[in-house]
Parts: sequence; structure tokens; C-alpha cells
Amino acid sequence: MSVLVSCLALLRLAAYAIASQTPSPAKLGDVSILAADDLITNDTATTSAALLLRSSYDLNSAQGACDALGESLWSPGRAAFDEGLNSSLSYEVYAGRVAAGQTFWVAQAGQKGHWRNPHHGQQCQSLRTNGQYCPVDCRADLPVLCTQTAPASNITYADTAATYQVAQKVGSQTLIGFRDFLTFRFLSVRFAKEPERFTYSSVFDTAVGTNSALTFAPECLQSPNNGSTDCLFLNVWTTSLPGAAAPAKKALKPVMVYIYGGGFATGSASNPTNDGGNLTARGDVVVVDIAYRLSTLGFLALGDGVHNGNYWLSDCIAGLQWVQKYVEAFGGDPKQVTIFGESAGAETVQALLASSEAKGLFHGAIMQSNYRQPYIPISVSVTQSTNAILNLTGCNTASNQLACLQAYNASALIDLKTISNAPVIDGKYLKSSYINLNSTSTLNSVPLLLGVNRDEEGVQGTVYPTTDLNTGIIDVAPSVGISAQTLISSGAFPLGDGNGCNGETCSFNTATNETLRVFNTTTRILTDASFHCSNQYTAYAGVKTGALPNVWYYEFNRTYQDPGYNMNGICLPPVTASHPYGDPELEYFKCHAGDLSITFGNWARVSFPARDEFDKPYTQLVVDYWTAFARNLNPNPDVGYLKARGYWSTLGQIQGSGLWEKVDAKEPRMMELQWNSVMMPFPDAEQCSVLGQGLDVLL
Repeated sequence: MSVLVSCLALLRLAAYAIASQTPSPAKLGDVSILAADDLITNDTATTSAALLLRSSYDLNSAQGACDALGESLWSPGRAAFDEGLNSSLSYEVYAGRVAAGQTFWVAQAGQKGHWRNPHHGQQCQSLRTNGQYCPVDCRADLPVLCTQTAPASNITYADTAATYQVAQKVGSQTLIGFRDFLTFRFLSVRFAKEPERFTYSSVFDTAVGTNSALTFAPECLQSPNNGSTDCLFLNVWTTSLPGAAAPAKKALKPVMVYIYGGGFATGSASNPTNDGGNLTARGDVVVVDIAYRLSTLGFLALGDGVHNGNYWLSDCIAGLQWVQKYVEAFGGDPKQVTIFGESAGAETVQALLASSEAKGLFHGAIMQSNYRQPYIPISVSVTQSTNAILNLTGCNTASNQLACLQAYNASALIDLKTISNAPVIDGKYLKSSYINLNSTSTLNSVPLLLGVNRDEEGVQGTVYPTTDLNTGIIDVAPSVGISAQTLISSGAFPLGDGNGCNGETCSFNTATNETLRVFNTTTRILTDASFHCSNQYTAYAGVKTGALPNVWYYEFNRTYQDPGYNMNGICLPPVTASHPYGDPELEYFKCHAGDLSITFGNWARVSFPARDEFDKPYTQLVVDYWTAFARNLNPNPDVGYLKARGYWSTLGQIQGSGLWEKVDAKEPRMMELQWNSVMMPFPDAEQCSVLGQGLDVLL
């Protein structure tokens, strides 16, 4: 009875609306992709998706609008409402973008095509947000649900045919992107023109005409002869495209701008691992990947007071300025921008936090596996790399060294045995050797999420052919700048016992391999020296001084290493009879970059197999933490949000692990990220003290 009454009430309201206004002409208006929450494996076979046209149409116009997208009215005959569309619409109501009880034009039950010439007084079918089907006068004006038949893209395939292309007005230009099952994708969008070599970028904001954004641009030139010097492009993933009118604030979504790693010598905004589709769709954010110049082309500093290095940082700032100008055209909120990066990308995030040139361009920051690399004076950079580069190119004897270097073959320049890839203290972009957390005059004071993988150096350190711990420590001591005798006599870095584990010392069962037991300890020394200690003292100082408003810290204790980046062969879990791809519940090294396919939700997209039943929900959990930070500047997801989206697995996990606590200077704690995560104290206090990197280093 209640359903009948509510539908009759809708009929009366629709009749009143028809009597009092002229039907709207057909126009596209705002469009969003509504796809199911179960996205990490891109399983479209059992999920329901739709295109939501938010403007109001009469039925004829609604059918025409779907036709314009190469689709038809959504039909219950294509997929069941409760196979994903239910939670999608529930979330739209929760987010305030759709009114509770709103109805949408859909196809007649049992039909998969058009209504046939609806006439005066005829009743046509609509669908309410709660799944009820109601008859409505065919001339009523309602938003529309169209089918969404675009296929999921993957590492090797994307259908960019005209059927799935979309044209979006962005400033004075029109960009032609495309949609896949999850998102609208705009690739190779220029944000800066190619600067003259060894000069600084500026944002490109005068683009006109119609420009293709269907394929990835070349990556920035890197050895061996890959990419282009004209490479300052970005990629955008979004689930919503606003219409011509400026979108309302509540319709805008948080923006996550990713900055890739690669030691400042390699990397790409188009790497499949950091494809933004799953992160965008699962987290309801707009993701942007920006490019920056690498190696000598992005870093070479001369001693002339003009060409001062840090060109890479000017590229990133130009990209962020572009985001501020134009991200609303993709449904993103320029006042809710989080920057995030891994490895050298995290180093870049730290530099942006430290740079007054980036003021106001972002509102939150995530640093994944930032490594310890103090910025150096220009004079040191000239001594360490520039002079050698001048000699190797023959430009040291040129009357105009700058002109000589600018004319030198770009590929040959970055292939020299000496390159420049270190940030410098140039007095403009960077003014001190490290982020200054004792002053807010230059600091961009925003909430920060940061952390590490447990065994970062496991993939990069050398497995020394020794079973003697002292020999192993002697080998690595020069790399950390501490005498081997100090490291040995401290007792802070013992060898694991014969059972394979000894507290924090052991990363996996090495009882049958004495060489790897030594490597376990040397990896810990290198990891603490390069990653753990510096990230912990940065978090601590930011909180202790009050320079950063809030800080959250983590350590990954479950990772998924790219098999192609596993040089030592110990960063994937051991294979067992029941786990042919490795059992991640067993011990193994959690190495550098092993977090990337998880934080982007992409291990399945790049064709890594599921190792156990927890890989998928664990990845969803991490994506939910990361996007919660972008949404709330706090990694703890709102319970209401999780319920509205039907993210029950994540809800169960956070209820079990409890609140992800902010770092407290009195008792700093972190979230150990794993299946069944747990809060725990900062580890390695004793080891960091021995390494001269105690928590008070920056104070």
C-alpha cells in the first residue's frame, strides 16, 4: 500500500509540473558514471552500471540524450538493481547529489530499448533511488539513467572508439576523452609548453580549439632513449563531468594529484601501476597524474645564478596551477586537493611542502616511502655533477657553456656516466637542506599522511655472499655513514635466531639460509638509515612543533611486489601447495614499491594474480583509507560513507582495528597495515638512535 501511495503522489506532482511548464529541450547536461563498488578486479560480468544524466528531461528527450551517448535507457532486463546500482544511488543520496526518493527515467520492465512515441496522458516507467518502479506521466521532467556498456580497460586494452568518446569544455579548449566501465579518462592533457632546456616551467592556460585526450603522451625523456623532451602533460580520471553551468560545491569531488617516483631519473605519469581508474571509482575522487622532467634535464644547476636547478619542481608547480584553474571542468574541487607520491614522488611532495612557491596549491599531502635525501647547496651540486657533465660533453671549454649544453643531444646528455638528479637549495623553490618544521614562514602547513614499507631496501640492497654478520655489517656501514664498530657494538642489529625470527630483526624464516639471515640484518640497517628513521622524525617534528596540523603514520606489513622489480627474489611471499602465487600471510620482505599496486587498487589491472582471499578486500581497505584522507584530511573513513556505499568489508576491518590515531608527540604510534591492521608504537627507536637519526633530529 505504501509503495502505491508514494507512486500516486509522484503522478500528481508530475501532472502539476506538466501543467505549469513547457517541456525542456533535449540537452546533455551533467553526466556521471555509476558503477558497482566491487572494482578492484574490474569484474564487470556480475555488476550493474549506469550513466546518470542529472539534468531533467521529458521521456522523448531522455531517450535522445541516451542515444547521443551511444546508449539506451537503463533497463532492469540488462542487470538487477541490487547488483551495484542500489549502492551507487544510495551513495549519491548520502553525498547530497541526489534527493532521497528521486525518480529517474528508465526503460519499461522487460524492455531493452526505446519507449515508442509516448502520448498525452500515457504512463511511463521511472525508478526511485530505493529500487521501486513507479508509473509517471511520459511528459514529466526527470533525470535519466542510461545504460553503461563501455568495456573495462586494462594494461593492454582500451576502447577509444567514437561510441565511447566524450567532449568536455575545459577553459577555452574542448578535450576529447573517453569512458571505460569505471571512469571518464582524459589522457595527455598539456599543462605546460616545453620549456627551453634548463629553464623553468609556467602553466599553459591559453589552449584553444578541440584537442584529443585519447592516448598517453610520451614520458619525459629518460635513459635509455625513452620518451620526449616535450612531456609536460597530465592525465585525468573522473566519474562525473559537469555541464556548461558551474557545478555546485556539493557536486565537486576531492582531487588527488599523483607524482611518480623513480629516483628522479625514471618514471612516468602513464605507468599502468598508477592508473587512476580504480582509485577514482572506488574512492569517489578525481585523480590527476602529472609529469616532470627527469635526470640532468630536470636538475642540472649551473653556477651562473640564473640556471639554478630544481626545474622538476617548477614542472610540478605548473601542473598544480593547472589543476587549480581547470579541475572543476572534471568535477574536482580545487579547494580540496591532496598531493601524493611514492619514493622520489614522496620526496617531491616533501619539497612542495617546503616550498613557498607552492603556497595554496594543495590542502593535504601523502608521502609513501620517502627516502632521506637532504637538499644540497648549488655549489656542491656543481662540484659533484655539473663540472663532470661539462667535461664529458666538452662544454667546459665552450665560450658559452649554457648554449653548448642546450645544443647537446638530449638522449646522450642523460646517458652520460654522470647525471644530475638531486634537489638543490636555490633560494627560491627550496631554501634549506630539509623541510623546516620549526617555522611556518615557508612551510605549507597541511595535514600529512606518511609511512614506509617494512623492508624497503630488500629489493635494492646487495645480498652479500657471507654467513658472518660482522662481515655483512662492515660491508654496509659506509652506506649509512656510521662506523661498523658502532653498529656491531651497539647490539641494535642482531642476527635472527635459528628459528627464523627475533623480534623486529627477522623479516621471514631464514633458518635454512645463513646468507639471507645476514642480509635480513643488513637490509634492516639500510632501511632504517634511508627510510624508517627519517620518516619517523619528520612525523614527530611536525607534531611536536605544531608546524603540521595533523599527522598520521603507517607501515605496510602486507605488500604486492611487481615481479619485474624483485631483483633479489625475496619480495614476494613463499609459494605453498595451497597458495601457488605465494602466501602473503607468511613472512617475506615487504620491499620498496610493494605498496603501489595496492594504493591504486591495480594489482589485478596489471595482471597480477590474487594470492589469497584477502588480497582484494585488503586492497579495498587501503584505497578506502587513502581516499578518506583526500575527502576528510583524515584517513579514518566515515561509517555513514561506508554503509552508503556498501563497503562492508572495510567497515568490519576498521571496527576491528579501531581508530587510526594521529601521531602524538608524547607517545608516537602508527597503523601497521595488514589484513587485520593494528595500532602500535613507532618501531626502531633504538636503531635510529644508533644511526644518529633519533626523533629529535629536526628540533
